[in-house]
Amino acid sequence: MTGPLSILLIGSDTPDRQALADAFRSYGVPHRYLSAQEDVTLNAYFQKGLADALFVPTLIMLDRDTGKPAKILELLKQHPVLRRIPVIVYGSGNDPEQVRLAYRWGATCYMPRPENWQASMAHFCSYWKKRVALPTIKAEDSLSSTQNSNQHNRRRWA
Repeated sequence: MTGPLSILLIGSDTPDRQALADAFRSYGVPHRYLSAQEDVTLNAYFQKGLADALFVPTLIMLDRDTGKPAKILELLKQHPVLRRIPVIVYGSGNDPEQVRLAYRWGATCYMPRPENWQASMAHFCSYWKKRVALPTIKAEDSLSSTQNSNQHNRRRWA
């Protein structure tokens, strides 16, 4: 195993999201959920840093069909710590245009939504836990980057 897997799931509260969360639980994958519909929550998470959230993901999954993938990926890529975390954009089908857009927005990969998350979870976990070396990011990394950003902003506005 290359390291622990923990996932930040961004999307809408749908039955599909619940099925994915249930599959993560059954495979022992720690995860948290952020609603893509709540701009205030998203902005707070991305601006304050991971130390405030008390959860540091090693992987981010973004629902293309219910979220705001372009906006969210833009926020992620601007964050000094979060931009190092791989982002899987998943959505309905395997339309070449959807795939092209996901990569253009900065996704690490595009994954067609499986018919059954539970049945797909063994392969998913095997790949991301055993075959991929994910970045190790600590809450302290985010806290120091947030403090540095705040100091920079204070100097800039002084």
